Amino acid sequence: MTVRTYLSARRSTTVYDGVTGAVRPFPDASAGIVLALLLSYLLPARLIFPPLTTLGRPGVLLGLGLFVWWALTRLHPVLATRNRQPMRWALAGYLGTLALSYAAGQARGLPPLEANSTDRTVLMALAGAGILLAAADGVLTRQRIDTVLRCLCWCATLMALVALSQFALRLDLTVYLKLPPVLVFQRDLVGFDDRGGGGLVRVAGTAGHFIEFSVLMVVGLMVAIHYARFSTSRRSRQVYTTLAIVQAGAVPIALSRTGVLALAAAVGVFVLLWPLRTTLNVLAVGVLLAAVIQVVRPGLLATLRALLLAGDRDPSVQGRLEDYDVVTPFIRERPWLGRGVGSWLPETYQLLDNQWLVSLVTTGLVGVAGLVGLFGTGVVLAGRMVRLAADRRDRDLAAVLAVTITVAATSAFTFDALYFSTYLVTIHLLLGLVGALWRVTRADRINQGGNP
Repeated sequence: MTVRTYLSARRSTTVYDGVTGAVRPFPDASAGIVLALLLSYLLPARLIFPPLTTLGRPGVLLGLGLFVWWALTRLHPVLATRNRQPMRWALAGYLGTLALSYAAGQARGLPPLEANSTDRTVLMALAGAGILLAAADGVLTRQRIDTVLRCLCWCATLMALVALSQFALRLDLTVYLKLPPVLVFQRDLVGFDDRGGGGLVRVAGTAGHFIEFSVLMVVGLMVAIHYARFSTSRRSRQVYTTLAIVQAGAVPIALSRTGVLALAAAVGVFVLLWPLRTTLNVLAVGVLLAAVIQVVRPGLLATLRALLLAGDRDPSVQGRLEDYDVVTPFIRERPWLGRGVGSWLPETYQLLDNQWLVSLVTTGLVGVAGLVGLFGTGVVLAGRMVRLAADRRDRDLAAVLAVTITVAATSAFTFDALYFSTYLVTIHLLLGLVGALWRVTRADRINQGGNP
């Protein structure tokens, strides 16, 4: 395809920002990103290529491939994108903190298992970077942004349907998703986990963790509501309304406090942004869905309420609070760059169900600052588009991206999020699409004589 460009003060033409002036062909990365979503959401998270362990997850491998693709385009005089892209700089800062922590860990000397883990963690970060950069620099038009996000909606819905079948039928379809046959299961599948009594089980669909699944459902739900409101045809709006209902119905069956709180927080924010009619429609559907869940599976909502009200009396909450005492000596020993990225092994030390705590221990205050900067840049940039974008649809999508990134980032306090490949792909995709939407809306403002 071709992308129209505008004349730049620094560069006579650019393939990056505008809609007038020269026309140059430029490769679009949307197909690669869509494939990464399909591999991440539709295949069980523990399905890998045998020689590569965690890195052998197909979505992660494709992310690494996209990183190489992006790096090669930087070497081409025409394909390289030269204009400003805040998400690229935020990512560079984050990767720079990981490099410093990696060097600090190697300098102090690491046991072989920890050294292998640091290498693996860095490569996982590069896979996420590949998704982000391919989205920010390679999803070229507003229509392609919609294509990628619509695919995310459908993938999340298919994952939700797998989870609903697990919950209702006690049938784990992930056992049969071993495709292609060359892939193997890294370890036992997530399966079912008894919780709350009364025969209730929590399920995760094809995700690698129950909390990860619930967060992905909230993200997909918010995106689906956007397209239920702004799709051009009535049929399409009805389809995405249905997808949103399916994903909303899947949030409770993870039996996760994180998912319920994330959903409540996201809806709470959008109540302030949505028109009154949209708010009433969403709340009405929510009440109806709760009633259906109560009739179909009595006890589910009561169990969720008990989990939410248990507070620090809950064993899992107590365990997370005790983790702070365990890691405090390690943090005090190396506060700035940490023990070395990826060097905290749960098998050797202790499982920390808190990505931010893991980052503090392994990458120090510098690494945490880099991660905050990455997420914060995405949220601030999306917030800027909410204010400046001329089109109401663009403003709503920017708000969706800002809220979902915030929800995903804060949810990472409850599980080691960046270890899980579907979360990794999704959060980097959202950040990358913030960059892509910023590029498109900025070009529109420049070509209309507005504020860039």
